[in-house]
Amino acid sequence: MGNPEDDITALLARWRNDDRIAESELIRRIYPTLRDIARSRLQGANLTLSATELAHETYLRLSRGNAIEFRDRNHFFSAAAQATRHFIVDHLRARGRDKRGGGLPLVSLDQVNDEIGGGTIDLDVDWLSLNDALEMLEQSDPVSARVVELKFFSTLTTDEMASTLGISRASVVRYWRFAKAWLVGHLRGSE
Repeated sequence: MGNPEDDITALLARWRNDDRIAESELIRRIYPTLRDIARSRLQGANLTLSATELAHETYLRLSRGNAIEFRDRNHFFSAAAQATRHFIVDHLRARGRDKRGGGLPLVSLDQVNDEIGGGTIDLDVDWLSLNDALEMLEQSDPVSARVVELKFFSTLTTDEMASTLGISRASVVRYWRFAKAWLVGHLRGSE
């Protein structure tokens, strides 16, 4: 059996050519990873959302798009990070409307490792405030914002992020450190 990363990239290429068997195989291969990402991001959260539901919705959002968008495994999981983020934010906004903003889960920027993708929801920063700040950062520094998104919502390593973004590993680390400081400053300023 070949390299799993190459296998996923090959399945994505076949999916782009409307190969339904490749799409089914792709689902079988990536779904456990999507569920693991969802589980790690929801760990300790007070959400009425399961990891399976988050993984399923992430995949649905990705499959509604055009398969041509996905160049390779890293690019696919990069898009999955974005879909995951948007679904969580949509879910929290709907929940916040229901509860008038009370009891929303929070995230800690301090617990995100500087070297690899990670970050779990805990009780330090409001996710909706973080999302609003991230949208502001996207306007002035889209690469830094994308690095934050990949750190929180993917399992890509720093090297994989660099490859996906077309920048060096050192640049990913610099963008992350800048973005983290910018977000912390912005979030503290908005309290």
